[in-house]
Amino acid sequence: MNSLSQLKRSVAKSVAIKAATHGSSIEATNAAVAIKVIEELAMHGSVRKAASECGVDKKTVARICRDHKAVLGDWREYAAGESFLLKQRSQALLHRKMDMMEDDDEQVKKTNIRDLAQAASMMGESYMAAMGEGPKALVVNVGPSIEDVQKHLEDIKAKIAASVAERRAQAINV
Repeated sequence: MNSLSQLKRSVAKSVAIKAATHGSSIEATNAAVAIKVIEELAMHGSVRKAASECGVDKKTVARICRDHKAVLGDWREYAAGESFLLKQRSQALLHRKMDMMEDDDEQVKKTNIRDLAQAASMMGESYMAAMGEGPKALVVNVGPSIEDVQKHLEDIKAKIAASVAERRAQAINV
């Protein structure tokens, strides 16, 4: 696994490579902003947030995201690993605290179970977000696709053409 300093060096290298090949890009004209955009994307994953934090437009952020996706992937892998380790450590501490509380009935009575459940839920969500497995949007197909409609129209045209050809043949034979 990469360290944070290695990740920052790989970001700088990626920006330098882009700057060398595309002289008019933000990587060439303002490398510090490009690096900040990449770090914002890596930490928050939001194009809109990175654009507003760094003072660049969303199209530029989206392009940076595409051009530096390997570095962003490494950074997200690092963040996922860190989140997992923190989650494990927090769970170990929660287990220790819970073990201590089990022996003290007064402390158990004082502790709100929602606090424990909320902590566990937040740790799970952080881990899932870092792994890129956050909540999924429900996709509902409310109608036929464009391809289905085009195929249906072609079928109708073919039937009409066949019907016209048949009527012409009948008209000729009469």
